[in-house]
Amino acid sequence: MFALGGTIASASVAGRAGADVSLSGEELLRVLPSLDSIASVTVRSFRKVPSGDLTMHDVLELAAAIRSEVDGGTRGVVVTQGTDTLEEVAYALDLLLHVEAPVVVTGAMRNSSLPGSDGPANMLAAIKVASSEAARGMGALVVFNDEIHAARFVRKRHTTSPATFGSPLAGPLGLVTEDRVSVFVRARGRLHVQVGAEAPDVKVALISVAFDDDGGLLQPPALVGYQGAVVAAFGAGHVPRKIVPRLRELNERMPVVVASRTFAGDMLRATYSYPGGEMDLLSNGLIFAGALDAPHARILLRLLLMARASREVIVRAFESAMAARDDMTVAGRK
Repeated sequence: MFALGGTIASASVAGRAGADVSLSGEELLRVLPSLDSIASVTVRSFRKVPSGDLTMHDVLELAAAIRSEVDGGTRGVVVTQGTDTLEEVAYALDLLLHVEAPVVVTGAMRNSSLPGSDGPANMLAAIKVASSEAARGMGALVVFNDEIHAARFVRKRHTTSPATFGSPLAGPLGLVTEDRVSVFVRARGRLHVQVGAEAPDVKVALISVAFDDDGGLLQPPALVGYQGAVVAAFGAGHVPRKIVPRLRELNERMPVVVASRTFAGDMLRATYSYPGGEMDLLSNGLIFAGALDAPHARILLRLLLMARASREVIVRAFESAMAARDDMTVAGRK
């Protein structure tokens, strides 16, 4: 178990207002009942920070550590962290790791000082899934509120609810009930991005289009130092017509991926042809994220750019990200 901090590792301190990240991985495990009857768990207190402070460097280092543990015989891995960026970290791990061992990410919505803290229950369920044969070969998973979700589908849907994580497109893959791990659905195909230790970091912007938007944030001066951009567009992939020239110009300088800013659904490709509609954007060379939401799309684009993928490979990766028939590997280029 790799402990990264977050709400699950937070507690109130006497004499101070509010809770802060203070618990180690070992302290988290002490509250779990009958753990020895489920699995032998080794703890790594990897980070102790709010999840908003985690970086891609942390995730790459974590992926390497997980790979080393699995190569050494570990049968399953649990990652505990804060929920603010949990879906993004889980998806990055899904892309970076190509292992059979289950990699399960979990956390808590209520810190350990609050009544009804959900951390222990989520952690115990995650350990059960990580030690289950049924979960092998499924990529990175998120286990929360006794539900099992694929990292590519899962989204945080509520600011405070313990049932915040869900998969609007696919639903949960399975459930944890008592000591039983039941997997009902296995997602087809996986995308694997190989990012070497020597790969340069890149910056990818995430820009949401708004009502009466003039596209000012899409101008080159606003994106100095960035190597890619994800644009969260209206509906099924639409923007105001006045910003299309700026999108086209930006796309000539760097890969621009268009995602939907809505909660769920696939993007259109051949329904609306007006300026700023999805057909117009595709004809201008924009890359569509399909059913990936903008935060997931940003993770994928960033890792693809770190692997020095060509534009053609980036397009194919986004087409395969959610519903690939077979596995696809993007090997890092020197």
